[in-house]
Amino acid sequence: MEKNHISFENFEIEKNKMIPNSTNLIFYKNAFSKTKFMSKIMESFEIPIVYFDFDLLLSGYFESDSITKPSNIQIIKPDRENLKDLLSNTLTTISLQKTILILDSLNGFYSFVDDDKPGRFVNSVIMLLSANLKFSKSIMFVTCQAQKKEKRWTLPTGRHILEFENINRFEINENDTKIKIQNV
Repeated sequence: MEKNHISFENFEIEKNKMIPNSTNLIFYKNAFSKTKFMSKIMESFEIPIVYFDFDLLLSGYFESDSITKPSNIQIIKPDRENLKDLLSNTLTTISLQKTILILDSLNGFYSFVDDDKPGRFVNSVIMLLSANLKFSKSIMFVTCQAQKKEKRWTLPTGRHILEFENINRFEINENDTKIKIQNV
């Protein structure tokens, strides 16, 4: 992935809104643009990063050496068997140590839940993580492939994304060699 030729429009302005104790939803249409953006996020923070890679895209780039893995990152590749233990350990980590927590992606997270109403579990986990990151002034990012339909953010599956107050929402769009970040 050639990130040397990518410029980011509004990155510093929008990054200033990604403050401690914040949860940030990152909406994207293109998974490659999302990966470039999340690489930029990871480069811009020196504190520890815990990265839940539900879609395994970023892990693949690290393993193929297409993207250099930052030394401050812990990549977690959850599966249905270890998810609850990983979440428990992560709650402890983000409660005690200032951390960047990344859930990539909400779409992949939904696929891990064997339930008629996976949204209830996923939303509860996000709210629980969000509440616990405040103890250490951590920051959480949740990526999501979605689009706005009838004034509501919707997953490709048709599920609506529950919109909480106190969550920053950003949309990333790439054209040619520029990724634009916009607060939505």
